[in-house]
Amino acid sequence: MSEPPTVLLLSSNGAGMGHLTRLLAYGRRMEGVRVHVVSLSQAAPVVAAEGVTWEYLPSQGSTGLRPATWRSLFADRVAEVLSRVAPAALVFDGTHPYRGLDVALRSHPGTRSVWSRRGMWKPGRNVDQLAKAAWFDAVVEPGDLSAAADRGATAAATDAVRVDPVTLVDRGATSTRAQAREALGLPPDGPLALVSLGAGNINDTTDEVGAAAAALRRQGVGVCVTVPAIAERAVRHDDLHVVSHFPLSEHFAAFDCAVAAAGYNSFHETLRLGVPTLFVPNDHTSLDDQVARAEHAAAQGWALSTRTLTDGGADALVTSLLEDGEQLARAAQEADPGNGAGDAARAVLEAGGLV
Repeated sequence: MSEPPTVLLLSSNGAGMGHLTRLLAYGRRMEGVRVHVVSLSQAAPVVAAEGVTWEYLPSQGSTGLRPATWRSLFADRVAEVLSRVAPAALVFDGTHPYRGLDVALRSHPGTRSVWSRRGMWKPGRNVDQLAKAAWFDAVVEPGDLSAAADRGATAAATDAVRVDPVTLVDRGATSTRAQAREALGLPPDGPLALVSLGAGNINDTTDEVGAAAAALRRQGVGVCVTVPAIAERAVRHDDLHVVSHFPLSEHFAAFDCAVAAAGYNSFHETLRLGVPTLFVPNDHTSLDDQVARAEHAAAQGWALSTRTLTDGGADALVTSLLEDGEQLARAAQEADPGNGAGDAARAVLEAGGLV
């Protein structure tokens, strides 16, 4: 019996999960193929839970190598993987295809290639990267619920197969509230909020994480964080909990609300899965236009958004979140066109000649 063809999922990132999670959303929905992951994310080991093979390729920042030296190493490593794994198709997810990937792909013309390229780039940024679409046989663009506010370089591009917003977990594939709290080791009763704003200081109300936590506590809401270091640095609170699970979105029913940044995955996961959310977009990203994404959601009545919680407005915003959040969450779900991960997976398989 012959082995099924292989699709290689190649993710960028040095420490984050966004690109890797999106690729896994595609991989979950590819039938009749073997999936193999090569990731520059230090979180790569989590893919083992998906039942797929994987390997870690350190990013340039992680190695400390000069960019030119790393690019050469990257090209050699990817070429070696292509020779060893012999994938029918490769999918790269990232906004900046690395020099060296083109060299590796040219050395293996039998492998078809796809660029998974999300939009919502900050205006005027990264424009030169669009020309790299020529390296690939196809471009797939996972959609954005805030696409109407997209003013970035990809918004007018005509080279992509556009699909609906992509999340790893579908509506209807999540646990119940009781199951979620048990799985995460959380108290079965009482209101809980997920605070997902990066590695802030929960003791400092001049920090976004600390301001969010303090405002939630004043309303009697327990605080859940995903970064252990936040809890380790904190003054002891019985209502502070560290949650660790991948994908956490499977257990979003554990939370009554969320205070979150507006990166692609957290934005679409909370809105799609019905979590009342206050977005505090990170405006310090180099490319991702989180402010435009979050403010569009607020304008549509899907969520709340604020540039900062450290200006004295946190209490009023948390009050609004607790009072109006469920209505906002329902409106977001009503506007959701559905998960585009299946369509993206089909586009990849078509580009690879696998359907």
